[in-house]
Amino acid sequence: MRAKAKTGAKWVGCVAAGLVLLAGLGCQKSTEELRQTYDANTLPEVAVAKDTAALPADASATAVACDCLAKGMWFRFDTLKIKSLDGGPHLVINTLNPLWQNDIKKKELNFFLEVQDVTATEVKLRILNAARTDKTGNLCLLPVTESVVTMLRTGCKLKNALPTGLNVYAGTPANPKNCTTGLAVPHAIPVRNAFFEATVAPTCDAVTDGLLFEGAIGRAALDGTCTCLLMGDQMAEDCGVADPKFAGYPSGKNEAGQPAKFCTECCKGCSDKYSNLNELLDSFGPLKYGCKDEKGEQAVCLSATFSALPAQPPANCK
Repeated sequence: MRAKAKTGAKWVGCVAAGLVLLAGLGCQKSTEELRQTYDANTLPEVAVAKDTAALPADASATAVACDCLAKGMWFRFDTLKIKSLDGGPHLVINTLNPLWQNDIKKKELNFFLEVQDVTATEVKLRILNAARTDKTGNLCLLPVTESVVTMLRTGCKLKNALPTGLNVYAGTPANPKNCTTGLAVPHAIPVRNAFFEATVAPTCDAVTDGLLFEGAIGRAALDGTCTCLLMGDQMAEDCGVADPKFAGYPSGKNEAGQPAKFCTECCKGCSDKYSNLNELLDSFGPLKYGCKDEKGEQAVCLSATFSALPAQPPANCK
């Protein structure tokens, strides 16, 4: 059993570097095995309407604005920044955001948008992650992470009226930066009950003003996710591969013998390079769990901004 006593300074550096988590394939499962779980894990749109009385007001928006938007267009996130966590300016945000941006640049964190259908009043989007396949930045798509959402459309402005889900995968197919052993989408941090909006540029060559104004990460999901703690310029390969024989470690234990706070076998089936995500976030400040996940259980609230640029989609991971 590894010792988990860490100084606060070390945890802050480690958390930030490893948390592409929230910017996280069984750890030793092949991508082919994961793809076999795709149909069971694909996120449906939940049939619960959000009170969105109107799309963002814009007197200049018309049904023909952005008429260049077409089925088959693809975009990749070029920015992603947490705006609030746990209902406010959680201390982890200022440390995490620069590392997210660096991971996007290094192709460690990849969000893709595919336009699947377009009408004058709606746009159907597929949202999924890609994994880096080599150190030159080549990618492959992970269909197991996908969700499909119908966005209400007013000209160039988009906004969903039904909650959707997002998954956050980082790293390579063999070396995920987040390790899970019991969640529906392996090695991905699940964001649920998500509502977001965005604006398509008039020339359809960018997605701007993206805002995830409401989302939730369940407490159970945080307990069941572990993050590889990387420092400096380390890449996902430095996380190694998971060890199904790894027994985990007791959370919250110290020399005084305090009881476990989050889990008794944290990161079981991962390795000693991973640490429990809920425990790491809590080290920046106690969490209030002010939101609900898709099951109505306790969750951490999340909001974020994003933008995206046109991109050629990579092939699916093998």
